[in-house]
This record gives sequence, structure tokens and C-alpha cells, in this order.
Amino acid sequence: MPMDHSARTKEMIGNVDRALAGYLERGGHEKLIRAMRHYPEAGGKRMRPTMAILVAEAVGGRGKEALPFGCALELIHNFTLVHDDVIDKDPVRRGRPAVHIAFDEPTAIIAGDALFAIAFDVLATVEVDGERLRRLLRSVSNTVFLVAEGQQMDVDNEDRPTVAREEYLDMVEKKTAVLFACAAEGGAIIGGGTEEQVRAMREYARLLGIGFQIWDDVLGLKGDAKRVGKPVGSDIRNGKRTLIVVDALERLEGDGRRHILTDALGNADATDEQVRAAVRLLEDIGSIERARQFALDYARRAKELLSCLRPSEEREMLREMVDYAVGREL
Repeated sequence: MPMDHSARTKEMIGNVDRALAGYLERGGHEKLIRAMRHYPEAGGKRMRPTMAILVAEAVGGRGKEALPFGCALELIHNFTLVHDDVIDKDPVRRGRPAVHIAFDEPTAIIAGDALFAIAFDVLATVEVDGERLRRLLRSVSNTVFLVAEGQQMDVDNEDRPTVAREEYLDMVEKKTAVLFACAAEGGAIIGGGTEEQVRAMREYARLLGIGFQIWDDVLGLKGDAKRVGKPVGSDIRNGKRTLIVVDALERLEGDGRRHILTDALGNADATDEQVRAAVRLLEDIGSIERARQFALDYARRAKELLSCLRPSEEREMLREMVDYAVGREL
């Protein structure tokens, strides 16, 4: 019978939340402080910090030492969300007004920059030897650069008539998966894992991250708006070339129904009915189900890589994290 790890997960998230609150108690400009705290205080799944902590514990019993590293990645994640919402003009995040709506666009951009700065200050407090700290620093800085590339690719793809499946997966790996990969790799480095474990944990998290984003794309069309935390169908209006849309545009070439999708895709003024019609079409031609199966395959491959860890509660929790990332309720 599987163990219930909910109490331990809740405790870990609580530790992360308290640490984040402490890291964000700085500065003298009240408006900027509130803008910086807006997303972290709204909660969140805290998957990246908990992943780093679990991996560090699994390979070497050093989960506590990974807490600052995980928090640094969570601050970077929140910084990217703030800027993403400005770019996409999404009005809601985590069930509350986006930072640029609650405050204004310039403040949102500045708040994101401030979160980014604090993240590297926190990273400097990780208690490892100098060589491992330099390794973590290189990993994080390279990850942030790749995320920026992925964000730019995502923006560029909105204006392209066609996007290949491989191009979409490259974008998702950079925009989403590399931050997960950095979390697991860093946890293994902090925990003193073998090079084999460091490589395996990075790949585990990379696969999880790609599956997570594909599943998120599915949730964006089929999920409940309150659970998802943003309006369902907003990806259609924003013209996002998700795996679902990429697949559909390929399959609808020469099909008279193609306009149902293209009329709403990237059309900020599309009516709710136009968006619903586009989603129904994506469902009818099987593009949503194919994306779902694609995500599940990534999840299966991620779980196989956990065999490099000795049996432990942490290993089981990392397995459950995959099931959560690719299996959250529609």
C-alpha cells in the first residue's frame, strides 16, 4: 500500500514559504516590496524547491542544505512569471490579479528584476564548498539564459503561420524544463551525489518539465479556470503555438474546418463562443488527446531514471511528483 506523503510535502512547502517570506523582507520602497511579494505570497506548488530538497536528501541526506538553492530557483521562477504575464497580457495568475494589473506594467517589470537580483543573493548562502558553489552558479546563470531564449522563441512563434513539433519541444525545454533540470541537478550536487546521479536527476527533471508544460497546455483548454488560475482558452487568444495547436494546424491543412481554429488563434477580440468552437475542434480531431498521451510518455521515461537512487521515501516522493506534474486534474 503506498504511503501518504502529504504531511511531509505540506511541511516542506511551509518551510519554503517561510524562507521566501524572510528573503523578501528587504528594501525601503513599499510599493515595490508589495509587487515583489504579490506572486510568492499567493502560494504555488513550490515544485522546484521541493524537488531540489528531495534530491539532495535522496543522494546524501542533505535536504536542509538545499533549501536556499531551491528558494533561489523559486524566486527566479516567479520573476519569469511576472514578465511572462506582461508579455502575454494575462490578467490573472494564481487566482489573483497579475502584478501588472494589481500595480502597473513598469512596476511589474521592476519587481521581476528585483526578484531576480534577490535570487542570486540567496544562492550565495548555500553551504557547500567553493567549487560546488561555482558549479551551482554556472548552472543557474546558464539556466536563466536558456529560459530567456525559450521566452523569445515563444513570442516569435506567435507570429509564425507554422511551427514544427521539434521547434515547439525545443522552446518548451528552454522555457520550462531547464529550470526543473537545474533544481534536480543542483540538489544532487548539494547532496554529494555521484556524477551518474547528477546526470540522471537532471534528465529526470528535464523530462518531467516537458511533460508538465504539455499537460499545462491541455489544462489551459480543458481545465477548470479556478484550478488553473487563469482564464481557460487564453492560450488560443494569445496565439500560443502549443503542441496541441501545432498538431492541429498540421492535420487541418486543406480541411474546411481549419478557419474555426485560425479565426480565434491569436485574435484578442475572439468571442467566448469562437474560443469554445476552436477547443471543440481540437478535441474532435484528437489533438488534445495526442498531447495528453505525449505528456504521459515523458512522465514514464522520467520515472525510469529514479532507479539510480536507493529505495527511500524521497525517491517515492519524486515519483509522485511526476504523477502530479503530468496528471493534475482536468
